Amino acid sequence: MLKRTNCTKFLVFLLIAGLLSFIGGCQNEAKKPIPKAVQPEYKAPEVVKYKAEPTISLYRKATGETQRLKLEEYIKGVVAAEIGPKYPMEALKAQAIVARTMTLALLEYENGTRGKHNTDASDDHTEFQAYNEKAITPNISKAVEETRGQVITYKGKFTYALFHSLSKDKTASIEEGFPKLKNKASAYINPVSTNGIKNAPAKYKNWTVKVPRWQIKNIMGSKAGSLDDIRISKKGPSGRALTVSAGKASIPAAMLREKVGFDLLYSTIFSSIKAEGNYIVFKGNGWGHGCGMEQWGAFTMAKEGKNARQIIEHYFPATRSTQLYD
Repeated sequence: MLKRTNCTKFLVFLLIAGLLSFIGGCQNEAKKPIPKAVQPEYKAPEVVKYKAEPTISLYRKATGETQRLKLEEYIKGVVAAEIGPKYPMEALKAQAIVARTMTLALLEYENGTRGKHNTDASDDHTEFQAYNEKAITPNISKAVEETRGQVITYKGKFTYALFHSLSKDKTASIEEGFPKLKNKASAYINPVSTNGIKNAPAKYKNWTVKVPRWQIKNIMGSKAGSLDDIRISKKGPSGRALTVSAGKASIPAAMLREKVGFDLLYSTIFSSIKAEGNYIVFKGNGWGHGCGMEQWGAFTMAKEGKNARQIIEHYFPATRSTQLYD
C-alpha cells in the first residue's frame, strides 16, 4: 500500500511539473515580440488615382492644334526628342521613367500648359518637354514598354524628375537650376558627382558665347551701368553661377540664361564673364540647367554596366520606385 501511494505521488509530481513546463513555455512564447505588419507604400491621392494609363492632350506648336494620345505613346515621343536612339538601353529606360514622372508632376503640381494652351502638355521644350513621334525607334519603344507605368516618388508624391544634357563634374542644386522650385524639390535634388563629360560632344565640354552688350543691358536694366564690371557675384554648391552683377544691378544667373535663351547660353557653369567691345563674352561648360539626371552621365553609367534603377537612384537618391499601372 505504501509503494502504491509513493508511485501515485510520483506520477502526480510528473504531471504537475509537465504542466508548469507547458505554462512556462507559453509565457516565453508570449514574451516574443510580435512581428510588425509590413506597411504598404504610402501614395498621395494624386498618385493613387492613376490606376490605369491616362490619355493626355498635347499642344502642337507647329500647327497650333491639340492632339490627344495615351501617356505611354507620348513618353516614346519625349524620349525620342530629349535623348535620341543612340543611348544604351538602360539609359533610355532611365529617361523614360524620369520623363513619365516629370510629365505627371507638371500636370498635378504646375497645371501643365492648361493656362497657356488649355492642354495638359506642349511639344515646345521651353514650355514642357520636347516631343517628336517621327524619331521613335524600336529601341525607344522597347525602353518605354519595359518601364510601363513606372515613376519615382518622394514621400508618396510625384518627384520633379528633372533632367539635363551635361554637367561638368557635379549636378546642380535645385536653387542653382530652378530657384522657384526650391521649397518643393530641395529634399531630393542636390549636387551629386557625375561623369557625362567623358562621352559628351566636345562643343559642350568647353564653349564661348558672345552676347551683344545692349541685350544684356536691356535684361539687367539701367542700374547695371556700362557692364564693364560684369561679374559672377555668387556661386552655388556645385560651382555654378547663382548671381551675376554689374554696376548696382544683380540678376539670378538662371534668369539671365532664360532671358538670353536656353539654346544660346548653354548653362550657368561660367568660368568667366567679360565685357569685350560690343559684346559680353561668356565662357563655360555643360549644357542645360544641371538639375536631376544628367543624360550624358546616364550614358556613361549604362556603358559601365549600371541599370536604369541604379542610374535613377544615383541622381535622385532619396526617392523610391513606384508602379502606377501595368
